[in-house]
Amino acid sequence: MPDIAIDEAHRIVARGRQAAKDAGLNAVFAILDRGANLVTFSRMDDAWLASNELALAKARASVMFRMPSESLNAPLQVGAPVPHFDHVHAGGLLLMGGGLPIFDAEGALTGALGVSGGTPEQDAALARAAVA
Repeated sequence: MPDIAIDEAHRIVARGRQAAKDAGLNAVFAILDRGANLVTFSRMDDAWLASNELALAKARASVMFRMPSESLNAPLQVGAPVPHFDHVHAGGLLLMGGGLPIFDAEGALTGALGVSGGTPEQDAALARAAVA
């Protein structure tokens, strides 16, 4: 199973940066390979400095669990809602919107993207736009 190629990682970041610019946001984009190693990192002007760590944590959560980071904070039982926490730290993982796994055309995991700079909803929207 291959890791994400650097040129694909750069294309993903470029799409994310354009989506952030279109939305009037500054964000941080981090892409990890399937082994949670940093492949590329991009911080837009005026992005909150702590967003660096948040973007990496979101990508780490998504590559480890192979699912969007915000889905890890979903209710655990049908019909039994739990409070939603925008910032939940559990063993170094960040369970909030903005982390997405990246799959190749055959459905194999190649890495993950983490985005931070706005609300969890804005970060999730930027991540979806970047991997589209």
